[in-house]
Parts: sequence; structure tokens; C-alpha cells
Amino acid sequence: MKEIFNVGETILLDGKPLSLVTRAGVEGWIEEGTQYSCRYDQVRDPITGKQKYRCLFEIAQETMPFVLVGDPDRGDGRVILFDERPRL
Repeated sequence: MKEIFNVGETILLDGKPLSLVTRAGVEGWIEEGTQYSCRYDQVRDPITGKQKYRCLFEIAQETMPFVLVGDPDRGDGRVILFDERPRL
């Protein structure tokens, strides 16, 4: 991972834009019946330098994927990274 820039409701990650979504946002998609797909990719944790996984969501009508972030009202709003790839 090279650089992360937070620009409001999106993040530029290595120059590619990602929209942000919280767990509550994903729960809202489920309640609304929004169809989405989820995948994990491996990235380097900028704090520890260790390899971790981030969760990306895609919705058919959206041009940018969404990255899972913490709720900024309850935490730091950073990208959530997993030590191991979660089982789907």
C-alpha cells in the first residue's frame, strides 16, 4: 500500500478512489434489499507493517467499490483491517 488520502466520503488508495461504508451502512443495504458482493484483498497495515485484509463491497449501479471503515462517531473512522481473511 502506498498512500491513503481521506477526501470526505471517499478515500484515494494508491490513487484509486474508494467510497466508504460502515457496518451500519452494510446493515442498511441488507434491510433495503440492495444487492452487493463482498471480497477481501491483502494490504499492508500502515501502522504495524504487517499483511492484513480489508473488505471491499461492490454494488452493480455504483462505479466505485466501497471499503469497510469504522464508525467515525464511535471510533477513528479508519479502514477496518482483519488479521486473517474472514470466512464467508
